[in-house]
Amino acid sequence: MPFRQKKYFPILILLLLFLLVSGCGYRLRGTGELREDLQRVAILPFANKTFESQVENDLYDALVDEFARSKNLKVVAASDADLLISGTIDVIDSHAISYSSDDKTYEYRVSMTIDVEVTEARSRQVYWRRSAMREVEEYKATDDPITIDRRKQAALKCLCQVLAENIHDGLFTNF
Repeated sequence: MPFRQKKYFPILILLLLFLLVSGCGYRLRGTGELREDLQRVAILPFANKTFESQVENDLYDALVDEFARSKNLKVVAASDADLLISGTIDVIDSHAISYSSDDKTYEYRVSMTIDVEVTEARSRQVYWRRSAMREVEEYKATDDPITIDRRKQAALKCLCQVLAENIHDGLFTNF
């Protein structure tokens, strides 16, 4: 038996080294590269087609924060940008998803669907586009309508952060 183990040991080591070097196709989030001339981005206000007020501001803030944090592109004014990010908030839907034994709402689900487009500022060519990007978040119900609204607003902010990350990562990984 020991002879057989010695025979396959170098092959095993080579296989492990190959897998380590190849990285199995994985890479860190948002680490893809854009063309060298694309260094600055402007986030334009998204159009809000829903009845939820201020959600477009939350999405704008989340996008600015995400791109500023990643430092892959410098966030600048539209007049100085190489890329422009724009879009629409198409649908926000909130509905009860679970109930207590006495038929009171226990939990809600809110979803947000957006369209986003990244264009090159000089040529106005579409660089990257995604339609119907959708994310979902749940929040607990309570007997107090003001608390329910606060929880919904917090869930919407969370959705904005996730969508901002998805836009950033999609732009850099092209998925």
